[in-house]
Amino acid sequence: MTTTASTRAADFEGFYQAHFTGTVLLVYSFTADMQAAQDVAQEAFARAWQRWHQVSDYHDPLAWIRRVSINLTNSRWRRLRTARSYLERQREEHAAEVSPDHVAVVAALRRLPKNQRSALVLHYLADLSVEDVAQHLDAPVGTVKSWLHRGRSALAGTLMLETPEVTAPPAQEIRDRGQARRRVQLAAVTAGAAVVVAFVLAVLTVTAPSATPVVPALGTSPSAALPPGCLPGQIPVDLTLPVSESQVLVNVFNGTKTADLAVNVAADLRNRKITIGTVGDETEYRDLVAVLRYGPESLGEAQLLRAYLVVEPVKLEFDPQRTTADIDLVVGGQFKQFGSPTEMRQKIAQLGQPTLPPGTCKR
Repeated sequence: MTTTASTRAADFEGFYQAHFTGTVLLVYSFTADMQAAQDVAQEAFARAWQRWHQVSDYHDPLAWIRRVSINLTNSRWRRLRTARSYLERQREEHAAEVSPDHVAVVAALRRLPKNQRSALVLHYLADLSVEDVAQHLDAPVGTVKSWLHRGRSALAGTLMLETPEVTAPPAQEIRDRGQARRRVQLAAVTAGAAVVVAFVLAVLTVTAPSATPVVPALGTSPSAALPPGCLPGQIPVDLTLPVSESQVLVNVFNGTKTADLAVNVAADLRNRKITIGTVGDETEYRDLVAVLRYGPESLGEAQLLRAYLVVEPVKLEFDPQRTTADIDLVVGGQFKQFGSPTEMRQKIAQLGQPTLPPGTCKR
C-alpha cells in the first residue's frame, strides 16, 4: 500500500470508528432491529469507502453517511411493505406482534408536551439540525435546546431503556466490502460497454456501402462511450439527487412585476445553503409558481429545487443541449414562499426519483 493509500485508509478508519456506533443507533431508532441497523450502517460506510476520495472532501461527510443510511432504511421498509402486501393477498390469518419497546416509546412520547415531542421527533428521527427544528417550529434555538433536554430527561425517566450495545466490525472488513461492491459494478459496466460496442460495430458492418467493414478508431466513436443501456442517439443524463443543497447552482430570474423579487428569492435560497449564480429579470409568468430550466447534468438538482417549491403549477423545461450543471429558476406570479426542510423531504418522497426525459437514458 502506497503512502497516499495508507493515509487515505487511516483517515477513513478514524472516521469510521468515531461515527459507526452513532449511525447504528440512528438506524435502530427507525427499525427497532439491531441486526438490520448494523447491516445498514456497514453498507453505508462501505459505500463511503468506495468513493472516499469524494466523500472525504464534503463539508460534512457524516451527513452523507446519515442520508445514505436513511435511504437504505427507507428501501428496507419498501421491501417489507411489498412483502406485507403479498402476505395480505395470500389471506394470512396471523400477524406479528408489535414490539413492547415500540409501544412503550410511542406511549411515552404521547405523554410529553407537544413542543417537546415535536422537537424530539424532528431532531432525532427526521435528522434535522437544531437550527432547522427551530425554524420549523418558529421558536428560538435556545428554546428548542431546552425542549430537547427536558424531553430526553422525561423519556429516560419514563422508559428506563438501556442503549443497545454496538460492536463495530474491523474497518478492514468495511473496506473489503466497499472494494467488493466496486469490483461488481466495474464488471457490470465493462460487460455493458462490450455489448454496446458489439452492437455499434454490427450496425456499422451491416450498413457500410462497401464490402469492407468501416470500423471507427478506438475511443473516437460517440456510441462506444455510451453508458450501459443507452442506445445510439440517446443523451445520457444524471438522475442522482444531490447530497446537500450546497451542490445545487441556481440562476434566479424575476418573472413578475414585483420589484426585487429575484434578489429576495436568491437570499432565501442562500439561507438554505443553495449556491446562487446570475440574478436578473425574465419574461412574465403570471399564472405559474415558477419555471425550471435545466439540462442533462442537473435533473437531480432540479428535482430537489422543485420539491422546495412544494405547490404547483411548476413548469419544467428540459434542454438536452445544455452542457452546464446550473438551473434557471424563473419565479412566477403564483409564487408565495419555499417550503420548510420537512415539507421538502415530504415532496421529494412524493415525487420519487427523477424520470427520464424523452430521448435520454440513465448515465
